[in-house]
Amino acid sequence: MKQILLLIIALLLFNFGNAQKKAAPDYSDIITTKKVMLKYQDNEADSLMIPVVSDKYPELKKALCDTNLFFGDKLDSVVHRYQTTGTGITSFNYYVTFANKDVISIELYYETMGAHPDEEQHWLTLNIHTGAVYDINNEIDPIGIEWIYNTYKQLLKKRITDDENGLDKEKADASDADIYKDLTTTADELKPEQVLKNYVFTDKGIIFTTEKMLPHAIENFEPDRDWFIPYKKLKPYRSSGAIVLK
Repeated sequence: MKQILLLIIALLLFNFGNAQKKAAPDYSDIITTKKVMLKYQDNEADSLMIPVVSDKYPELKKALCDTNLFFGDKLDSVVHRYQTTGTGITSFNYYVTFANKDVISIELYYETMGAHPDEEQHWLTLNIHTGAVYDINNEIDPIGIEWIYNTYKQLLKKRITDDENGLDKEKADASDADIYKDLTTTADELKPEQVLKNYVFTDKGIIFTTEKMLPHAIENFEPDRDWFIPYKKLKPYRSSGAIVLK
């Protein structure tokens, strides 16, 4: 009986240790969250989860101020618009994917209401001390930048082709082929800056993405635009001044 009890305790400690290892990183020394509730008529209440940057990082605080987060609007204006008209930004949240003593990556998530409900996301990777955009060229050398750009385009085109080939031919509309043709064309025409500007660091690698191209009515045809690259795959392309990629 004693052996069974010891075994149970050992298993509990093992599971607790694993849970601790998998716990989300704590970035509260850099950013905490302020919750602002939103309510319009009888609609279910929603919220804006606002990042509040520590006073230790004044330039980052400026970079993540309300007018920068809400496309030029003050927080009060965003709240007032929704509460009086039910339009504009109806929900907002963010997620810190990575931070060290110099760089932070954040994903911003928006739900909006205009002619129809919509959602979008924006990714930011910033210098913590200056608040400026942290250029991926600081981490990856020119050969690696070219490899990322070319490989991303090839991957996106393959996903588009795979999506088209996966269609139920009996249910496919005659216009579907034109949609995929347009998607392939836009993938071919992607510029390096379009591929390289939207990225975030994570603990295990870098995720790149590009903006969606299709209008709301046919957005379900959009391919998966995210591409995760493990750090170990990027090491051969490490820039001499890199501070994230070790």
